[in-house]
Amino acid sequence: MLPWVAGRILPSLTSPFRRAKIIQMVKFSVAGLRGVVGEDLKIGDFVGLSQAFARFMEAKEVLLARDARTSGAKIYDAVKLGLIRLGVKVLEANMVTTPTAVFGTRAFDADAGLVITASHNPADQNGLKFLQPGRFLLPARSEEFINFVKDKGPVSGGLNGGYERVNALDRHLAVLLELFGKDSKEPRLRVGLDPVNGAAGPEARMLLEELGCEVHAVNFEPNGRFGRGSEPVSENLQGLRSLVKEKGLDVGFAFDPDGDRLAFVDERGRAPGEEYTVPLSARWALERRKGDIVVNLSTSRLIEQVAEEAGVAVHRTPVGEAHVVDRLLEIEGCCGGEGNGGFILPSFNRTRDGLLAMAVLVQLKRKHGSLAEMVDALPTYHRHKEKFEMEWSERLAEMVSSFFPSARKDTRDGLWLSEGDFWLHLRPSNTEPVVRLILEADSRERADKILKRVRRVCVG
Repeated sequence: MLPWVAGRILPSLTSPFRRAKIIQMVKFSVAGLRGVVGEDLKIGDFVGLSQAFARFMEAKEVLLARDARTSGAKIYDAVKLGLIRLGVKVLEANMVTTPTAVFGTRAFDADAGLVITASHNPADQNGLKFLQPGRFLLPARSEEFINFVKDKGPVSGGLNGGYERVNALDRHLAVLLELFGKDSKEPRLRVGLDPVNGAAGPEARMLLEELGCEVHAVNFEPNGRFGRGSEPVSENLQGLRSLVKEKGLDVGFAFDPDGDRLAFVDERGRAPGEEYTVPLSARWALERRKGDIVVNLSTSRLIEQVAEEAGVAVHRTPVGEAHVVDRLLEIEGCCGGEGNGGFILPSFNRTRDGLLAMAVLVQLKRKHGSLAEMVDALPTYHRHKEKFEMEWSERLAEMVSSFFPSARKDTRDGLWLSEGDFWLHLRPSNTEPVVRLILEADSRERADKILKRVRRVCVG
């Protein structure tokens, strides 16, 4: 136990400067905040913000979870005690993936949820994700919470809540397996697994074995070290690719540290990239129920091919899972996600769910025989990402737009332009003075020409 929580920790947000800095970090995204533990974020910040969120949600019961980061256990214990001293009953999910925690808020009728994670950020960072029942906090409510933190001071504690250990994983997997209850478990697949020493390892192994797979793992121990690089991008998956090729495995799966993003290695040992997770998963979903697809503005056009084949529309939103989920619920869409490997099936779990995506790809592999052939059947695009050290301005958007007068334009999240053979997305960072570019074109030559024009404005 940590008896000093009510004394030394809680006043950490009394300083106007400290609160202003935390408010700036909360604006990192509609999901939560992240930072280097001990530098950007102190343990007291985690406790103070967790208490503030419980008060904001008027929560009597809060589901609490964490990923495998080395700082996670200490922060978890402090937050748990801080919530209890606030009079809250803590539903202890402990170390689970973020999608399991989101599912757990509904399964256990929690009033709110908190996940201690920095998602795909490096191991020295940690953070908080704020949940309302069954999903991330609504974008509009995120702004309300920021104002709440700004206006409401910390509390002194002194009340007595309680805690109860809950098995969110059992609930999550039970319903997930029901989706595939009638699907064959043959042939028995030999599967590679790389959970980057994060929270997804034990969950993914359990699910794969329930699906009738033989599992071979690298970077499995959930020790929070993230030895291969925390993001499941192709350049970080050499170990998994080697495992698949050397052992002749049928497929390999890679997660980020908190399990909401998934990439795969096909039977040829290729890592095509996270952008292929949502299009292939959407094909499976559309075979079960026709409906429109929702993705963010930075997601590859690969999804357009899948939608066209199925005769459905693609809707785009600003970056951020909460925006995608909002639109899916609004239009009663079939599925969606983000191009970083995050697949969303709102009828199952209103969040990016790497475990779901993995199960879907297992069944696609069984049904179609080759994920490599499914990848090769999709168009080939050249993608480029770049970061410019500069402040965002409307003048910047106008100048870039002027190069492409016939392009479709969307300014809800920076600047998004689309023509027949390319699209680009320029958007400002919320935490540093940089502008990020994502560009996708039909060929490298076309991408280079567009990039030259954008750099002329951004670099000079």
